[in-house]
Amino acid sequence: MKKTAALIIFIAFLSSAACGSTVFLQITKNLQEKAEIVLLMDMTRDVYWNRFLATLGRDLEYSGYFKVNESVFAGNIEEVKKKYPVEIVLSGSKTKHGVKIRVEDPLDEKTLFEKDYAAEENPWHLAHKVNDDVVLSLTGRPGIALSKILFVSDDTGRYQLYSVDYDGENRIQLTKAGHLVHYPKWLVTGREIVYVSYESGWPKLVRMNLKTGSVKTLIAEPGLNACASPNLKTGEMAVVLSRTGRPEVYIANFEGRILRQLTFSKSTNASPSFSPSGDMLAFVSDRQGSPQIYTMTKNGTRIKRISYISGYATSPAWSPDGSYIAYVFMSGRTYGLALYEPESETTKIVNDSLGSEDISWAPDSRHIVYSDIKSKPSSIMVIDTITGEKRKLSIDRANSFSPNWSFN
Repeated sequence: MKKTAALIIFIAFLSSAACGSTVFLQITKNLQEKAEIVLLMDMTRDVYWNRFLATLGRDLEYSGYFKVNESVFAGNIEEVKKKYPVEIVLSGSKTKHGVKIRVEDPLDEKTLFEKDYAAEENPWHLAHKVNDDVVLSLTGRPGIALSKILFVSDDTGRYQLYSVDYDGENRIQLTKAGHLVHYPKWLVTGREIVYVSYESGWPKLVRMNLKTGSVKTLIAEPGLNACASPNLKTGEMAVVLSRTGRPEVYIANFEGRILRQLTFSKSTNASPSFSPSGDMLAFVSDRQGSPQIYTMTKNGTRIKRISYISGYATSPAWSPDGSYIAYVFMSGRTYGLALYEPESETTKIVNDSLGSEDISWAPDSRHIVYSDIKSKPSSIMVIDTITGEKRKLSIDRANSFSPNWSFN
């Protein structure tokens, strides 16, 4: 067994050597540990580059893969980096139009990443771009610094929809409705969203263009119209309608045309979540007496229960890479977070005191955003499913909930 494990590691090493540094961190680190990194900038120290360096350091920390030991402005990078016996050095040097970023492994004297960037108006946006490129190059996983999160807040005294950058910055109010709005989901990142509107006093699904502010009704069947789960690959979304008198899962297109009904039972079926491929869905059903998580094909066949750790499970969310189905389970008087792995059919408990039913995956299939209703006021939180680390996104003066992470 030990020889086999050693052989696998050796083959992985050879593959990395042949393909570059794409999986550098994956084959050299336990993912619960972090690679130590130093940031060195050979630039004029001013407000712009100070903000850039501070943001980049925070982005790398938030990725979960790095521990930033120090961030300094250095006149001679080659000399200064000798002082730091760390695994990775990221350096930035001035170019005619911006900055050259180089990431090196000083122990093996190997360049892991190198790219020129044009200066931008906002240094934080440039730092986000650099972070996402570096994370993708070194881990093979997408970075999340350029992603955005939708949520609901009563900051104005009335529930409205907002978007915020992944780090809690750049908070923007999206709606100024005179009626209740809820459960926002990204349809096209940065451009269009779908959400539940109570404009007529009952829930209907509407689509909003964020550039123009125009709102279009998608589905307004009698009864419940809710729980939209878009899939960009197929151009379809799973929804929950009660047109038959009880909640059932349906498939509709992005224009609101209902294509087919998936569930037919005397139970409640809700909270569908598309797999990334669009071939499968996870959903909630109480067909066996209590709410539990099930999977099925997008044609409604091969229904299978996957949750067995609690008498109450809800809010399934398929990870963007397809590796996991996250869901919330009742743990005592609060909620816990579990990950089910379809390939191995195993379940891992990430946290047993999450405090919310609202969850959504980040594009990196590592972080999850959720609303903590235990706090007063309720807040938007992010949890690293590998390390368990948490951070808070929302402001303290308002209730915030129902978050949804963008696809990129």
